[in-house]
Formats: sequence, structure tokens, C-alpha cells
Amino acid sequence: MRTGLPADLGPAAHAYLDAFPKGDVVAFPIHPLDRLGLPVWVVALFPEDPALGGIMPYGVGYGATDEAAVLGGLGEIAEMVWPTLTLGARAKTRGSYAELVRSLGARAVADPLTLCLPAGSPVDHATVLEWVEARRWADGSSVLVPIDLAAYSSKELTPGYRPFTTIISNGMGAGPDLDWAIGHGLCEILQRDGNGLLFRALDRGVMLDLDTSLAPSTRAILDRFDAAGIRAMPKFATDQFGMPNLYCVGVDERMPPAAPIMVTACGEACHSDRTAALDKCLTEFAASRARKAFAHGPADLVAQVAPAGYVARFMAQAGGAAKSSDSRAFDAMRDWTGRDAATLRGWLAESVLSERGSHRFDALPTLPAPDGHARAAAARAAVEAAGFDVLYVDMSPADRAISVVKVIVPGMEVETMSYYRIGARNTEKLLALESPLIRFGADESQTLRRIRLTPADAERLGHPLFDTAAADALVGPLYPLYREPEAHHVAFARERGTA
Repeated sequence: MRTGLPADLGPAAHAYLDAFPKGDVVAFPIHPLDRLGLPVWVVALFPEDPALGGIMPYGVGYGATDEAAVLGGLGEIAEMVWPTLTLGARAKTRGSYAELVRSLGARAVADPLTLCLPAGSPVDHATVLEWVEARRWADGSSVLVPIDLAAYSSKELTPGYRPFTTIISNGMGAGPDLDWAIGHGLCEILQRDGNGLLFRALDRGVMLDLDTSLAPSTRAILDRFDAAGIRAMPKFATDQFGMPNLYCVGVDERMPPAAPIMVTACGEACHSDRTAALDKCLTEFAASRARKAFAHGPADLVAQVAPAGYVARFMAQAGGAAKSSDSRAFDAMRDWTGRDAATLRGWLAESVLSERGSHRFDALPTLPAPDGHARAAAARAAVEAAGFDVLYVDMSPADRAISVVKVIVPGMEVETMSYYRIGARNTEKLLALESPLIRFGADESQTLRRIRLTPADAERLGHPLFDTAAADALVGPLYPLYREPEAHHVAFARERGTA
């Protein structure tokens, strides 16, 4: 059964819908929760397949039209469903990196010391892990990667296997074919690799100077913000690899938002076309406002847009998704949802909402990329020219009606400030910033942990340590900017007095 979907959806949306396993699809707009009016939709799949028990496949999509927003939500559902239905059933290889290299060769096995291990991790070349097959985008050759990085949720793991890091969805991609999907996942990795140490709690306050001629699409979005009394604050993270990496936050100037948590919204983008990057971060910021109100706001607010019984049905199905396993995120979000907008804005004042400099928008590099294939080609050319190896785990359905992948790029890094994952790349970035997070010395402790590097990188960088206590102090009360609990869990628990 399909309810709430807009009429006359195009072929791309129907390709997703027809590929999904049996179940009820429920769709509805959530942008009425905000006053911007930019389309934001929730699309949920309540599956019949018992293999998906504990997984609540849903997506929040946005765009210039309702159809574009629904398409984005459908893609997110695909990224949740197919890892469990394909990777979960796939044979795993068990062994250590050293053993596998002896039998397969170094090029056929990803070195865990290049995969951004958590600081202090005991994993080394002798550690027995479970591995799944990935492919090298450059030539299609086979590469084994740890299941720890390939998985979307614990459902894909062998019972009893404990991953060496918290499972995350960063790098998931979906699309009509492999190149489109891989490019999608790669740009997500580039986005977080590029901005992870430069925004949120570590925001440098570099505003994007828009004092130039802007595309009509951009001007139309900015006009919506102006009319709604919301000051959009687009910011610059980096343009490494020739890919503008931007983000947007904002301030309600004339009236309070529908829910205090909306003041913490943020939109991100990494795209070869600077106009596309700016438009995406602006529209994602708008979507983040509505999404946060819907996912973590009070039940009476959610009831304004959700069908009757939706949240109860959602909670009955949910449980094993990647974002449900972080108790720190749950506890921090529980605290946030009890705060007023002024308190949350106060926490953001010196970081997220800071203004310390500017970068001209018209000085950003730009390369037109009108569709997913062009975007993928631009990202691929940039990172391969820089010497990175793009790997992907194919999780597509057997009939290839759509493509779903998890992209892994050894050497690129995410989740340093949340899960203390750090390698050579972020160590060098923090050293360049003269950050107190990097320390040196022989003594490790519970909070001063050895950064896990290849022997050559460890020697070159002086065997550095990561100060997790300093990281926690810098993040302070802003942890939900990094990781959020599953939608509705905090509000549902609070309503029942169990939070």
C-alpha cells in the first residue's frame, strides 16, 4: 500500500518504489512545521520482510519541488534497506590483515591502519576481523574491507561480532546506476572529511561573502529566508580538491521557531559547482529546521503533520538502525529538548553562530555538474588525482533496478570529535591549527590515547596522541550537532516518563 505520495511521480521515483521489498509506503510533507515553505517530505517504508525487523526504513528529503523531496526520501530508504537484505546475507572472510595479505597480496586487502581507527584502538595487523568484498572504482579490482566500515547497522554483522568502531552511515549512496550511487557516497565523504574539524564546535566563523551576482535559484531561496524573518548564514569550510565545501546555519530574527531545537539546524554541501553547493546547503538548512522539529519535537507538534498512529508504528518497527546505538547522543538530545531557544543559541554563539572572517563566493572554484553522473565524475577525478583510492561495497538488489553502495576512501576521515576516529590526515590538520587535541609523549591514559597510524606515518608525525578529554571539553553540550539519536526516540521516552 502507498499513501500520501504526490501524484504523477516520475520514473526515478517509481524505480525506487518498485525495487523496495513488500510493505506499506507512507509519505507526508513536514515543511508546514516551519514558515519557509521549501518542500521537505518524510517517506517511510513499513516492511513485511522479517529480515528487516528492528530496522525502520525512512528518509527525509528536500528540494525545489515536492517530487524532488520525495525522491530524496526514497533514496534514503534504499540506503537503509539494501545493506541488511544483501550484506547481511553475504559470506564474510575471517582473518587478520597480515594473514590475508600473505594469501591475497597487499593490494587486495584494505589496511585497517589507513581506515581512521578510533584513537587508542587495539586493532593492528594481527587482529582477527571480519571482511567483505569491495571493489576499486578505478579498475573494478576486488578489495577486502572490514565489515565494521561496510555495515549500515548491526543487522549486517555476524552474531557476537563486535565492531572496532561505532557503525555509521557516512558514505552510503543510492541512484539509478553504480557511478551515480558511488559519486553520491563519495561526495558525502568529501563533505565530512572537509568540514569535520572546521565547523560545529570547531567553527572558525568564516562567512560566505555573497556580495556578487547570484543565480536566480539562489536568490529565490534567499528571498524565502528574508520573507520568513530568518537570517541564513552560509559559511565556508574548504575548497580542497577544487570542490566547494559549504554549510549554512541561521538565526530567527523576527519570531521564535516552532520548536527550540530548530535553532540548531545546519545544512551542508560539497559539489564541484559552487552554485549547486550553495543552493544545497541553503535548502538542507531549511530541511534541517523542519526535520529536527519533527524528529525530536514534542508529540503535539509532530501530530500536526504526521498521519494518526505514525509515531507509534514507527517506534514499534525501529530499533537496530545505525543512529540508535549511541547512548551519548540520546542523553544529550534529551537534555537539548528540555532547553529553550535562548539557551541553545547561547551555546552556539561562540562557535556555530560566530562571524570572524569571510570568503568570497565568486572566488570559489567551480565546475558545472548538471546531474549525478557529472557530479560523480568531477569528484572522482579530483580525489584520484590526489592519490586516493575509492572503494565501494555493492549492496544493490539482485535485479540491479537501482544501485546502493557504501563508499570507503582509505585516508579520509570522519567522526573525530564524536567517536575519536583519527588518522594521519586529521592529525596533520590539527597540527596545522596548533590544536591542543594533539599531544606527544610516551604515556597513554584513558583520555590520552595513541593515534593509530601506519609505522611510516607514526614515525613521520612523531607518534602523536589524541586528547579525548580536551575533545569532549571543546564539544561541550554540542554533541547532538555531531550525532543524533533515532527520530522520535527521545520524545517518545519523555512522553512515557522513561527518559
